[in-house]
Amino acid sequence: MKPTITEHQAKDRVELYIRTVLSTLPATAQRKLFTQNRSECTDPTDNGPQGRFEISATYEVTGLDPAKFAEYFDAIVKWWSAHGFEVLTDSRPKDQYVFVRNNRDAFDMSVQANDLGKFYLGATSPCVWPNGTPEPQAVEATEPEQPVAAPPPTPVRKPRLAPVDDDDFEQTSWTDGGTSF
Repeated sequence: MKPTITEHQAKDRVELYIRTVLSTLPATAQRKLFTQNRSECTDPTDNGPQGRFEISATYEVTGLDPAKFAEYFDAIVKWWSAHGFEVLTDSRPKDQYVFVRNNRDAFDMSVQANDLGKFYLGATSPCVWPNGTPEPQAVEATEPEQPVAAPPPTPVRKPRLAPVDDDDFEQTSWTDGGTSF
């Protein structure tokens, strides 16, 4: 099993990416913490050992003109493209949502806005060991007794669902098969 960055380093990088992308927006943009998570990596498509965690944070960005959300999206996607991120989902113009992954370090980022004038920016780390190295019990539990013929194909992590706050929830249209944000 390979070492990773530590949880602390993952949290720092999540915050650095968010601060850096936020700097592409107008000076009036302010961030307000929406969610911050430490989630165990339990996705079976990951094929990795237990005991690792994803570190994530999502911020509501305030102080932006909703009439210019499309411009803000373009500025963020341009920055991502110039800094090693690959666009995996771009739901514009139907939905105001873009999801990307960094090709060098596997960190994910997303930007989402809605018709209520809410704008969200988030980042998530890949699965990391809490202290950067596999825990002894994880090494023992995952060592095969017999050699494996071939490693499984590398899975693709799916985009995470975007955040929804209580205001958005009450504005959701449950009759048109989608959301109104």
